[in-house]
Amino acid sequence: MSAFRTNIPDKTFEKLNSNGDFTRLAVSPGIINKHYTPVQFKTIAKVVGETGAIKYSASYSILLSIPTIDVANTIEDLEDAGLYVAKQGPIVAMKACDFCDGDKMEAAPITEQLYHSLEGITVPTRLRVNVNGCASACYNAVYDDIGLVYQKDSFDVYLGAVPMGANAQAGALFAKRVGVEHIEDFLKQIISLYKEHARPNEPFYKFYSRTKSADYWKMLKSKT
Repeated sequence: MSAFRTNIPDKTFEKLNSNGDFTRLAVSPGIINKHYTPVQFKTIAKVVGETGAIKYSASYSILLSIPTIDVANTIEDLEDAGLYVAKQGPIVAMKACDFCDGDKMEAAPITEQLYHSLEGITVPTRLRVNVNGCASACYNAVYDDIGLVYQKDSFDVYLGAVPMGANAQAGALFAKRVGVEHIEDFLKQIISLYKEHARPNEPFYKFYSRTKSADYWKMLKSKT
């Protein structure tokens, strides 16, 4: 049965690094677009070659293991093919649904605005902001650090999901119907609280669980 023919991969990131210096890149067609083109797949195959590895992830992206010495040229080739290469490190990272394959694009302009405003802000540890364009939230916004679920001209904001492990759980509804015109500033205030009050390398869900009764959260919530 082909689904179980090879269960153990030959080229994990760890195995590759035991014999050389490799870097992992997360690539996708974009924040909203989830459709790859044949040319993009050909580019991915070309840059990975015989030495690297390709793996799909649970975060709407494909993970490429690339020899570190080739990373700069690889990123250029991928971007030339129209692929988005996610920034790495302890930063704010944006995710989004596919907006029903472009049929429900009402929240797309504010999603792009949030991307340009928030993506790359340095934080204690990687912070994932997930935008879903309707109440169905089928791309699981409530299971990321900050989940935004669009409702006519506003967002419901969920905080503090535990994404994995025995205690995994969805985030809690923190604020309902935050207007599109206010959401950018609202998120920046959340990020500022995280940067100011988190312990070194403290994940957002641990920070929020530890501090959710603090006065500064109550003050922020009162502004909605």
